[in-house]
Amino acid sequence: MNRLSLFGLSATLAAVVALAPPGARSAAASAAHPSAITAIAIAGTLDVGTFHGIPFVRTWGTVSGVVAPDEKIHGLGRLPKDPDGDYAYTSPFEIIAPARHGANATILIESENRGSPIMLDNLDAIRAAGPPARAVYPFGLGDGFLEDSGLSYGRVAWQTGISPGVPATAQGVGEVIMRDFARMLAGDRSGLSAGAPDLGRYRTLLFGGISQSSWFVNTFIAEGFNADPVTGKRVFAGALAIDGTGNWLALNRLAAAHHAAEAPYFAPDALPLPARRLLSRPGSDPFYVDVANVTDFYRVHASLTDTTSLPRRLRRYDWPSPHHPVTTAADAAATFAATRPGGPCNDGTVVPLSPTSYTPFLRTLVIELAHEVGSPDTAHAPGLPPTRLFRLGPAPTGTAHFNPLHGIALKVPRIGKDAEPVGGVRFPAAAVPLGRPEPVSLPPVITTKITGVCGNIGQWQPFTTAEETRRYGSSNRFLRLYGKAADRQIATGYLLAAQKPGMLATAASQYANPDRP
Repeated sequence: MNRLSLFGLSATLAAVVALAPPGARSAAASAAHPSAITAIAIAGTLDVGTFHGIPFVRTWGTVSGVVAPDEKIHGLGRLPKDPDGDYAYTSPFEIIAPARHGANATILIESENRGSPIMLDNLDAIRAAGPPARAVYPFGLGDGFLEDSGLSYGRVAWQTGISPGVPATAQGVGEVIMRDFARMLAGDRSGLSAGAPDLGRYRTLLFGGISQSSWFVNTFIAEGFNADPVTGKRVFAGALAIDGTGNWLALNRLAAAHHAAEAPYFAPDALPLPARRLLSRPGSDPFYVDVANVTDFYRVHASLTDTTSLPRRLRRYDWPSPHHPVTTAADAAATFAATRPGGPCNDGTVVPLSPTSYTPFLRTLVIELAHEVGSPDTAHAPGLPPTRLFRLGPAPTGTAHFNPLHGIALKVPRIGKDAEPVGGVRFPAAAVPLGRPEPVSLPPVITTKITGVCGNIGQWQPFTTAEETRRYGSSNRFLRLYGKAADRQIATGYLLAAQKPGMLATAASQYANPDRP
């Protein structure tokens, strides 16, 4: 039997009726009421800056809620229950939004990566890490891209060991927490008391994640949690999975179907979900954007979902950047450190690492996706451009820089000039390069443990100053060529024009700079 056939999920949820606060229903009647956020505790607020004349505030604390006994959560029946028969939880959250509610209508809710806001870090060019109570944010939020774009931001913990409300034996509880946090921000406060804090109400909700957290996005959608348990309508209007490529986490029913132990990571030898299995509920599925970085073809089997045979409300983009670009000397040093979780990459041998960053293109997708799903805050933006894929060829026979999948024929991008992949979205850094991205993935290229992420990083063969001069003549000519390459991506809709100045500044700093990572 094809392993994919194990992963069929029910397309509908059991019918439920109106929300009520815990204690207002009997245990016998609890199954007739859906799960809900029931309390909000605010631990702190912080002014983070003013953007286009609108003050933004960061608010953090915890949300509490209940998981009704009829939720499709593997292991739920064995958890302790309150008198109404519900499982009760508490989980940390944060919101970055205008101080005046209603000043914008769109919020991006990030699926945390190991408890950190990695997507927010990329979008705003900051380096916050850890849960909301410990994360440190600079005033002005770095580049302030999201806020300048008129979007709010939120996150809530979903992972066992990070959220105290998610038990290791029923990790699908995190999916309910995410769904009901979003439902609350969409305006459903029926599980809350009249005096509960108001975190704002949003018309357009986006869902996003990078790497591990993108696989949570996939799992959430595939297991049907984007359907509101009351209305059956979609919760998130749009979803963005950077490095998603159909991969999923062994959290819940997918894990049970695969006979895999629950964990917030890959199931051993699991196949990615094809697009039409991931998006199988037209009434509640979001508009979905999937992105594969070039290293994803070497580590997480991205070729299995690289196809133009896609649902109408899905785009797939292949990018020539590594899954994890290394753009600072500190990150480069940490890659080879003996104290690194999972051990040093490349057996500790220090080599230059690929700095090709996808941040400008990520920013573009967030704005274009918001526009695609009707956000009034991005009415000026273009819609999403067509799917753009690499041209694929045979996979390597060795495993030093490639992670095979037993019994499955995988492919990798064909390599063209300057060792860049052929096809896909043509970044200016690939069209007007300052080095060669080879080998594509740093060893060991594995997925057998959550800390085994060296394969997300690409090696780099930087051009010498002499070779840069031979190719480009001068920094000014290099920047003219780079700018023209950016203009081509802007004209075809893969890059926002507002991102070009920052990209040129970065390219200028990298030219003839032997100290770049």
